[in-house]
Amino acid sequence: MTCFCVKIPMYQQYINVEARWMKEVILRKAAVLDMDSIMKLQISIFEGEQKIPAEIIPIAEEMHPQWWCALLQETVVGAVAAWEEKGTIHWGRFVMDPDYRGLHIGTRLAKFSLDDLFSQGIEEIHLEAREATVKIICSMGGKIMGQTTNFYEGTVTPLVLYKQDYAS
Repeated sequence: MTCFCVKIPMYQQYINVEARWMKEVILRKAAVLDMDSIMKLQISIFEGEQKIPAEIIPIAEEMHPQWWCALLQETVVGAVAAWEEKGTIHWGRFVMDPDYRGLHIGTRLAKFSLDDLFSQGIEEIHLEAREATVKIICSMGGKIMGQTTNFYEGTVTPLVLYKQDYAS
């Protein structure tokens, strides 16, 4: 019996793994039971990587937060929120588990959450974002609205995304 070995280039292995994960990822509006995992992921990323104090990470209930998450085999690997502050809808607290960055799960989660928000009749969404998120939101029609400023361990840039400009 002859055995054939085929070498798969490293990038092809990455594509195969990415395609498999993309099929298994579940995007959904976060359930109450997801919130503990979401908060742990947020604190791990925001406090651990970006040095943002844990006490300013949660969103107050009076701001009516909505949460979305990405799950892989029942594990929260990404999350994002929207909330209302002084009559303006904000979008943020966008996190991805470092083990799943670069696989476009975050981009899919962003699109999923923004589709949901615009379907609720919201016309514009404001955010202050890190560089990677600025690229994602600008690729969907977002506009930079001001100067990039220092924010703890890194910078943030103010953006707005109008429903009329949104390219999903």
